[in-house]
Amino acid sequence: MKKTKAEASFTSHLIVVGIGASAGGLEALQDFFKNMPVKTGMAFVVIQHLSPDYKSLMDELLARETSIPIQIAEDGMDVLPDHIYLIPPRKNLSIFHDKLFLETQDPKKRLNLPVDIFFRSLAMDKGKNAIGVILSGTGSDGTLGTRAIKEAGGMIMVQDEESAKFDGMPRSSIATGLVDYILPPAKMPEALVNYIKHPLVREKMTLEGELNENLDTLTKIILILRNYGGIDFSFYKDTTILRRLERRLSINRYQTLEEYLEFLKDSDKEKETLQRELLIGVTRFFRDVEAFDSLRTKVFPTWKGKSSIRIWSAGCSTGEEVYSLAILLCEFLEQQNLSLDIKIFATDVDRNSIEYAGKGFYPDSVVADLEPMLLTKYFIRKENGYQINDSIRKMIVFATHNLLKDSPFSRIDLIVCRNLFIYIRPEIQTKLLSMFYYSLNTDGYLFLGNSETLGEMSEAFEFVDTKWKIYRVKANFKGQFGKIVPLLKSGLIEPHNSFPTKVIAEDGIKIEKLLDRALSQFLPPSVIIDQSDNIIHTINDVAPYIRIHPGRFSQNLFDNLPPELSLFVSSLLRKIKRGGETISNETVFDIKGYENKQIVLQGKKIETERSDYYIISFFENAAPVFVEQPIQEKVTHQIDYRDRVEELEKELQFTKESLQATVEELETSNEELQSSNEELIASNEELQSTNEELQSVNEELYTVNTEYQVKIEELTRLNNDINNLLKNTEIGAIYLDRNLCIRKITPIISTLTPLMSSDIGRPIYHLSLGSGLENLYQDIQTVVDTLQPIDREIVLENKGCYLIRIRPYRTDYNSIDGVLIIFIDISDLKKQHELAETLSRRLENALAIGNMAWWDWDIETGVVEYDERKATMLGYRKEEFPKDVYAICSYIHPDDYDATMEAMRNYLEGKSPEWNMVYRIRRKDGSYAWYYDRGLIIERTGEGKPKRLMGTVIDFSRIRDLEIELTQRQELLETILDKIPVAATMVSSDGSITYANEKAEELLGITKEEIMHRTYDDSRWRSLDLEGRPLEPADMPFSLIKQSGKPLQGFKHYIELPGNQKKLLHIDGTPILAANGSFEGAIFVIRTEEER
Repeated sequence: MKKTKAEASFTSHLIVVGIGASAGGLEALQDFFKNMPVKTGMAFVVIQHLSPDYKSLMDELLARETSIPIQIAEDGMDVLPDHIYLIPPRKNLSIFHDKLFLETQDPKKRLNLPVDIFFRSLAMDKGKNAIGVILSGTGSDGTLGTRAIKEAGGMIMVQDEESAKFDGMPRSSIATGLVDYILPPAKMPEALVNYIKHPLVREKMTLEGELNENLDTLTKIILILRNYGGIDFSFYKDTTILRRLERRLSINRYQTLEEYLEFLKDSDKEKETLQRELLIGVTRFFRDVEAFDSLRTKVFPTWKGKSSIRIWSAGCSTGEEVYSLAILLCEFLEQQNLSLDIKIFATDVDRNSIEYAGKGFYPDSVVADLEPMLLTKYFIRKENGYQINDSIRKMIVFATHNLLKDSPFSRIDLIVCRNLFIYIRPEIQTKLLSMFYYSLNTDGYLFLGNSETLGEMSEAFEFVDTKWKIYRVKANFKGQFGKIVPLLKSGLIEPHNSFPTKVIAEDGIKIEKLLDRALSQFLPPSVIIDQSDNIIHTINDVAPYIRIHPGRFSQNLFDNLPPELSLFVSSLLRKIKRGGETISNETVFDIKGYENKQIVLQGKKIETERSDYYIISFFENAAPVFVEQPIQEKVTHQIDYRDRVEELEKELQFTKESLQATVEELETSNEELQSSNEELIASNEELQSTNEELQSVNEELYTVNTEYQVKIEELTRLNNDINNLLKNTEIGAIYLDRNLCIRKITPIISTLTPLMSSDIGRPIYHLSLGSGLENLYQDIQTVVDTLQPIDREIVLENKGCYLIRIRPYRTDYNSIDGVLIIFIDISDLKKQHELAETLSRRLENALAIGNMAWWDWDIETGVVEYDERKATMLGYRKEEFPKDVYAICSYIHPDDYDATMEAMRNYLEGKSPEWNMVYRIRRKDGSYAWYYDRGLIIERTGEGKPKRLMGTVIDFSRIRDLEIELTQRQELLETILDKIPVAATMVSSDGSITYANEKAEELLGITKEEIMHRTYDDSRWRSLDLEGRPLEPADMPFSLIKQSGKPLQGFKHYIELPGNQKKLLHIDGTPILAANGSFEGAIFVIRTEEER
């Protein structure tokens, strides 16, 4: 689909953080966002494995930890900075142009990986502004997404395995070796903020400007990597290396290449990380399904006539693509009923990737793209992933191989090299394509990546599929030798011209073309050959001297020279090679094919650090160019000796033909030996692979054996524990098998029933179990039939009370394998229960008698629990009366409400030692009851604050009504007594004066208040008998009435008042008796002699 102009020009610098989490992810997310600042400029998209049947509460839970706005993702929703977006249930989420898009999950799909789906789209949309975070979770979701984000230039952060509740997802991502940070969730926000503050991230700076000034620094970095890992990255494109370096500078927080270089020198870990990032390969099973389908329909059918097929997967990375190719080929051969010898060579410069691919084990997320049928057919399910089966594994030979240094494979039918050329320079691409051309058979195929082209080698291949870049060799291609000879050796480019920008002369012509023109102008027709006499370059038109023969092309110079010149060129080269001469000449006159011509052959040795090369120049009727040394030999053939020459030529021809036959035989033998050598190499590699597999199997068997040893020890300990438990436990148990035969009993069973260990194996229903267990057989059968447990209390004679629990015996697989009968002695518990019931009844009765109720207030929730009486005392049913403390308080009388609330606050704040209060509370009928409420704090929080308050209320309304009635009667009596014309007093049962009227004030000369603060026998007034003697307290009127309980009439005695005033008093007294006849006080009427 074509992009619109708006889409094509879309750019966004928004940094989007994708967060993948599964089991145990809630706590990790809470810790993450709790420590994340609100304003960072980043957007967060949380991807989880959600249940499709339940509404997620994640938004509510996260909102408690952060004030960052949280939204459930919707289709087409814009992604804004400083926002959190959550994936909804039953949906997959992707991002495109800073918009979120939802897709309903396919319920038929075997495995859904929402984290991988979002991370891939995030990598494609945001590139270096993509950040992936992997938190706690099971499985391996997010692993493929990790690779995609790293390939796009983004950053990956993973929760450390120690803090993760489930470490499957973090461990799988860490295993890729591509993770930038491994941290607990609480420390991730700080690292994220520091990362985005780096100028290369936040200010969108690049290293391109710095590169021109620090070219040597970059070359030193490449040299460090070559010395460390043996891999030369000088052939990588500038942009590829710079993109990786920018990320490493950002993560390690360095500002310049010089700073990073110093850090790199001292850190082997960073060397390993940088090398791994430069070697990153993103691949997966059957990537671009249509491309593989094109291979199946357009390439594989052409192999039907072959007996064997050789395939080379160059740059195979972690092996998913080469395994896909092998599976596809097996499917094709099976469908066509063909049997071919298949050999696939899978190579990569990264040893770690080769080792990973060789194991053939992939996590669930990696094989998610495979069809279920292929997964079942070609993989073996193992813990945490899938293992490729042996039939596929044996087809493939994995080997570490450097395309730029190591010899290529030969006689190849198909070369697969996808997405390698996008990282390396165009000139190296041409060299590699040339090497591939010569590695392929004349009918061989080349399979490249979607965005890769043939460039200058386009004439050497023809299209098979233009869309998916599948090519076939052109057998009759006659390219320029200098451009198509494979590059088998390479070295690091010197510092001064490493990573050259495109050097161009003033007129716009490339330096390479200028050099070609200069050589053409100043040199005659020439060829440059290596030490093996292979042509590596030609100058000017050499066609008169070098003739290409029909058939398979050979690079060897002598295979392409006319016989007439071959002898002289061979002589010339021998002189240079053996004689140590730098320059040598041969002159030829009038030979066949070159009649009437004088040809001068000149050879020159060109020495380099790595190898020696030779240039052979052809001059016609001209002087040689190089004159550093004099001409060593000049052979002139005169016309007079022509017959002799022809005779010698015939002898030479015969010798040459014999030699040629010998050479051809040797070449045939050499090819056969070479073929055998290649087969031996392949066999050796297979044996090495087999040896590695055997070592791996041996390690696995050792591990399994160790695990079994541990399990045996555990089982032994467990068996001992169970035996000790069965012998020493107070609980009796009978184990019955599925036929209800006794399988095991605990020792205590023999003391409770007639069963003994000798009864093991016998049916339970054949045995008598004694008194109290008559219904046991029926209960056992009921449990077997219904699978429902039964509990029954029984009393065993002279043995106490027991709880019998009958349960189905379930295995780990939830199958029924018998019955378990447990005897639990509850004799003491029964007694305690009966005692507790008795106490409970007594308490209940006491509360009922006292008209009391209990309550329990949870201060944090405001809920009050209470017994039924609290409601019924006010005329309500329990379900009618509220439980909320504030609702209950609303029933308090308005006049008592403020004082009650104030008293409660004072108690809760510790200002008063206890809570007790008298208040009125409204009944259901609208009247008010009098409550006496008291309570204590019974539980406090960790900070010491009150948490629970418990207490009782007493309804003393009746007592309060009687008090009011008594008060009213007393007030009435006092009113009456105040109106009589004589003195009157009231004395309580303890002798205290509780009332005195106004006449008593006049009589005694003190106020009523002073009188009521004295007793009847107060020493401040003296009581004397008629003879003037002091009266004893027992002889006083009050004592006489109290003792007799009867009225007293006409008692006379003197009273001596202050100032020695003496008065004769006439006293009449009446006792005050309670309803039960008990003495409560007396009323006295007092008259003076005058009043009488």
